[in-house]
Amino acid sequence: MEKSFSFSNKHHDLMARDAASVLGWRYEPRIIFNKGKGVILTDVDGNDYFDMSSGMMSLPLGHSHPELTEEIKEQADRFVHQSSWYSNPWAIEFAELIASTLPGDLKLVNFAVTGSEANEIAMRMALGIAGKFEICTVVRGLHGGSLAAEAMTTVGGARKRGLGPLSVPARSNCIIPPFYYRAPVDDRDEWDRISLQLSEEMIEYATTQEVGGIMVEPIMVAGGMIVPSKRWLQGLRDIADRWDALLIFDEAQLAPGRTGKMWGFEHFDVTPDIVTFGKGMSAGMPICGAVTTPEIAERVSGRNGLPWSGTYPQDPLLSAVALKQLKVVLRDNLAGRAARLGEVMRGDLEGLKERHECIGDVRGKGLYHMLDIVTDRDSRKPDAERAERIRYNALLEGVVLICVKNYIRLCPPLIITDAELAEIIGRLETAIKRAEEGFPTTTNISSSSSLATNDHHEFRGHQT
Repeated sequence: MEKSFSFSNKHHDLMARDAASVLGWRYEPRIIFNKGKGVILTDVDGNDYFDMSSGMMSLPLGHSHPELTEEIKEQADRFVHQSSWYSNPWAIEFAELIASTLPGDLKLVNFAVTGSEANEIAMRMALGIAGKFEICTVVRGLHGGSLAAEAMTTVGGARKRGLGPLSVPARSNCIIPPFYYRAPVDDRDEWDRISLQLSEEMIEYATTQEVGGIMVEPIMVAGGMIVPSKRWLQGLRDIADRWDALLIFDEAQLAPGRTGKMWGFEHFDVTPDIVTFGKGMSAGMPICGAVTTPEIAERVSGRNGLPWSGTYPQDPLLSAVALKQLKVVLRDNLAGRAARLGEVMRGDLEGLKERHECIGDVRGKGLYHMLDIVTDRDSRKPDAERAERIRYNALLEGVVLICVKNYIRLCPPLIITDAELAEIIGRLETAIKRAEEGFPTTTNISSSSSLATNDHHEFRGHQT
């Protein structure tokens, strides 16, 4: 028998008011949360849910971590905002601590408010260092929602539709991704060779050859949790060097510690010229940035609007909270914890795959994995409708997931316990079984995300 939600009149009223007054993407049902603690979210009716999205990957320490809460209170009483023409002790220490975690000579931080801005700062650096005018990105990459960052993004969907006249023209989405699960050849080494060769040919024949930078997520999450081999990412480093282009790593989805290492690119023994950060490094605050070397910073300073700033970057409150979080992540070795629990989660997810034909593949690192939902294992055809059914049923079981197209992400706070993880996997399996039985009978994923697939069916809702 199909299970259904039960919401109070107050909850229904808030849902309706949200729909009437706020323009935004929403999963169905439009649950209204009003509290969070650790890995738990609570809705306005008092129902608890495990947050397997870590607040959009922005809360490594979970919700309302006591040390961060105390820091917010103390800093709010001391110093919240200032002119960005001046600095403050917390921004300085945060920049120094970030630099201490990075390899090579990545030492100087240009702060921003959003990840999109951070990537645009990196793009300005790449274009300014040699007077070149083109940025190359990887197909299936996502780099933000501002117009320039959106032009770099290649995951398709409504988010880019109709923006042609406003998109940055000097860009080429021409790097072939190492998507081994859906590659035309089964040999990973051979696909590395082919995709890198095709990528360099695309740079030669499809660009102006005035390439200032190559930008890539070390793990391409939104495009399908594509985890490259060391050979592939090192090969991309070689291509950047041959074209005298800066290599930019977008770490917004990965740092700090989520993949089992402080920075995701550390798995691949490659050092970029610029690395951008956001989400997890922000502690849920609007503080992001780009880090580069003193040599690059000196060469681009005063050009291309660099160093970049605005009204809010590196504000005292934001800096203090993000600094405190990074200290806790390092003090408690949460990267190591993510590596250990990631092995446990991977084993559990592989077990689900063995028992359920709709799970075509399990990909990821540390406490960031993805289920690739398919119609069948032989064809590997994406099944976005079933993935949405799983997400919906998981919500019924008290588990909040991110589901886009046929990809279900699992990215819990790094403080999650073994027992909590086991409980979540059990609830997830219940959701998968219910989806396999065809519940809910109708779906609509078109309103859930700018990345949503166009293949959808009307969702009449299963709530009371």
